[in-house]
Amino acid sequence: MSSSADSTEPSTPAEPLMRLGVAAMDRKARSRPMRNILSRLLATGKFEITVFGDKVILDEDIENWPVCDFLISFYSDGFPIDKAIAYVELRKPVCVNDLPLQKIFWDRRVVLQILDKIGVPTPARLECNRDGGPQLDKGIADQIQQSLGVRVDKPRPTSDFSMEDDDTIVVDGRKMHKPFVEKPVSGENHNVNIYFPKSKGGGARRLFRKVGNQSSAHEPDMVTPRTDASYIYEQFVDVENAEDIKVYTLGPNFVHAETRKSPVVDGIVRRNTEGKEIRFICQLTDAEKKMARDISIAFKQNICGFDMLRAGGQSFVIDVNGWSFVKGNDFYYDKCAEILTNFCLRKMPSLPKPVTEEADKPREKSWTLKSTICVARHGDRTPKCKLKFKFKGRDVWTKPFIALLQGRTTEIILRDPVQLQYVADASEAASILPGADLEQLEQLRKIIDKKKSTIGTKVQLKPSFTDDVCDVLAIVVKWGGEFTHAARYQARDIAENMRKDYTIMNKTLLDHTNVYTSSERRVVATAEIFTTAFLDERERSPAQKQQTHQLIIRKDLLDDSSAAKDEMEKVKRKLKTLCRPGLHVRPEFAWPVKEKDPFEVVKETIELMKSLRATMHENWDTLEVEKIQPRWCCGEYPYLFRERWEGLFGDWCDVSLEKFDPSRVSELYDSLKYDALHNRTFLETIFAKNGSRPASIDSRSPVDAPANGESGPPRQLRELYKRAKLLFDLIAPQEYGIERSEKEIIGLLTSLPLLEQIVRDLQAAQASDYPSANFYFTKESHIHTLVNLVTLSDLPIVMPHVPELDYMSYVSFEVYERSKGSSKELSVRVTLSEGAHSAVLDASLDAKHALQVQPRRALTDYISLPRVIEILQRHSKKADQMKLTKSTTKIEGFLPVEGDEVFRGQASRMEEIRSFQVHRPGSVYSAGSDKGE
Repeated sequence: MSSSADSTEPSTPAEPLMRLGVAAMDRKARSRPMRNILSRLLATGKFEITVFGDKVILDEDIENWPVCDFLISFYSDGFPIDKAIAYVELRKPVCVNDLPLQKIFWDRRVVLQILDKIGVPTPARLECNRDGGPQLDKGIADQIQQSLGVRVDKPRPTSDFSMEDDDTIVVDGRKMHKPFVEKPVSGENHNVNIYFPKSKGGGARRLFRKVGNQSSAHEPDMVTPRTDASYIYEQFVDVENAEDIKVYTLGPNFVHAETRKSPVVDGIVRRNTEGKEIRFICQLTDAEKKMARDISIAFKQNICGFDMLRAGGQSFVIDVNGWSFVKGNDFYYDKCAEILTNFCLRKMPSLPKPVTEEADKPREKSWTLKSTICVARHGDRTPKCKLKFKFKGRDVWTKPFIALLQGRTTEIILRDPVQLQYVADASEAASILPGADLEQLEQLRKIIDKKKSTIGTKVQLKPSFTDDVCDVLAIVVKWGGEFTHAARYQARDIAENMRKDYTIMNKTLLDHTNVYTSSERRVVATAEIFTTAFLDERERSPAQKQQTHQLIIRKDLLDDSSAAKDEMEKVKRKLKTLCRPGLHVRPEFAWPVKEKDPFEVVKETIELMKSLRATMHENWDTLEVEKIQPRWCCGEYPYLFRERWEGLFGDWCDVSLEKFDPSRVSELYDSLKYDALHNRTFLETIFAKNGSRPASIDSRSPVDAPANGESGPPRQLRELYKRAKLLFDLIAPQEYGIERSEKEIIGLLTSLPLLEQIVRDLQAAQASDYPSANFYFTKESHIHTLVNLVTLSDLPIVMPHVPELDYMSYVSFEVYERSKGSSKELSVRVTLSEGAHSAVLDASLDAKHALQVQPRRALTDYISLPRVIEILQRHSKKADQMKLTKSTTKIEGFLPVEGDEVFRGQASRMEEIRSFQVHRPGSVYSAGSDKGE
């Protein structure tokens, strides 16, 4: 998994490249901050970089690990640190951070003892030992004693612990009064409690690793400290501005610091659109800079992070974290690359002579990224809206609509305004025939007249036939679902980061890239922008010829089909029972509210919707709505906002509970997310009592307040989002099957052609001598059903549960290769990203309105390529056994027929090649096809 820079030549042609290895778990080694650092190092032309990768680190003997001159290696969950230490002893690279000393961070007592020794202030503390003291390797303890003169592994007798009263603890005769902080001695245990005295309300606040947007929770009845293990008790420090300080060192002479809201405040994490906790750069005093220098030197960690508090004119260090990167700061990335480069250059003369050819053979045996196959959902879109009409085909007055089918028996999609008018004309003609449903016909005609000129509007004619007679004709009018400006940023951002990743892992992948897309406008637009950024035109000089990119449109693989229509209708009928009273949700469903069933949450949601509708109507009558939000995007304005929400209110408030349609959950959740991103000011103002301006609109005050109505979004709006999310997580994943058998058959009918194409790509990677990258852009239905087919297979699934698959979510099949003598060995791991997902009401926004795509995580463990192919091919065999021939061909008859083919004789093709040029390198363009959504 190595790459060297070739866009920038080394300063001296004969100068050998410095070999930098990265031995850390993939989720860290291939993270966005690490990619930014490594890309800058490559750009210097001085490095060859090898990311070892999980496959090498976990499965290979250290003798087969790549040989390098310099090593970046650090511990995280699952990392075999002892194995890495043995590798360092074997190959003796220069380590950026000392590896053995990283074990110090596993015990807070040892960290604090070293901080005491080097004179770094910490809060007053008591130690309650129940485990005999720190369990540290003798060699590490000896090293610390030699360098710092302190013995950190001395046995510690069991402490005498008692409570003098509800507000006072006594440990080995020493007292501490509340408030105090209770920390487990294990540095990997982040379940910290803060206990408050009765005079401050009592109880405690539990701190924990961030879960979503929550980092702590108040526990009013928690009074007594834990007695099940060893703990450290620190006197609580009442910090300035309710902020912590995160400090990052780059060697002993450079330090960067940022403030963040303390988790003690309310436990709600402030996030930016990248999903990262909001922080502000702050300046350190000379004394604080000296503390940073001393910590970096004492712990022998050039790149190191620690937490600090300021109070009463003093600074206290409360934790040292080891390897830590600043996120999203280009100045820091530039400085880090500069300092690392200089560090390596200084150390070069002291390196041993180049290893012999025999010893260097592990480089040839290392696993290299050979191929990637990625299936991605499109980027952010506007909410989809629809009206559905059902007419009985045997009624005389429906003849004008039956005539639109032109004798066809399959679904027809009309997109052209002229063709949409045909539907309105048919409505007019039907209205004068005997028995006509005038109310429905008038509603259909009006919506066509209103929306026929709106980009992306379409009408679906869906007939159902029995004995060659049309029983039912469903007419569905759809609009919305358009590509947004946020989607442009998302597509470009993920492409640029994938490009950086593959440039580091194996740059030749970029030379053999294919991009496939469905025919929908928003999907084509996503694919175009992705391709432009992934194949980075900015690297071309102005004199070079403009490159023409190609997208391959594959309707048969990536467009929606009606093949699974009947099975999905059966599932929808079953889903309605999920929201009936008395239903107990099955354990495998995502339902965290044990004390309530979904029916109760639906009722609460309806009551909230009724209240918010009244609030909106009141504010509409009393406020100057045109002035609430001066700038609108995505072609919206106040009237369209109201039209969309009136439709939602009607769906939720104006139907009986018995007739409630669970599919409305997705539409509500969709609109809430969209307006929270694109119309935050209007959303929060129009749904606030008396139209008050919400505090969250302040640029430095994100939605970080508890749901008490005092600040942030209106309380009822937050409560509505919470319930919509609960119901969405329950219902949306089940739309593609509740039982295993349903998930399988819907998956086969929807995505088997795509899965078989992936298998062919895997076989091509096995046979080919060169690397390749294949990208497939599609819609939500294909992502869900493809992931279902993977998780239902016998592949070794390691992800506990599949998350919400939001815009730009993607599943990736990565093929790794290594040589074994004259033969080759190939292995595959499947990874999954949940896409651009965040709790949007708690995201602080900028003008892009774009949530960042979340990093991919392992969906499966590594497994040999032949085994993966054999397992995935079982789905095809299962389809044959079930005689699902309609899903193993081009799906003729199950893809909708375009109106142009019906009325203009322009036949649709299953595969088209779309070419486009980049006219301004590095910019972002709108894109689309003549196919709406």
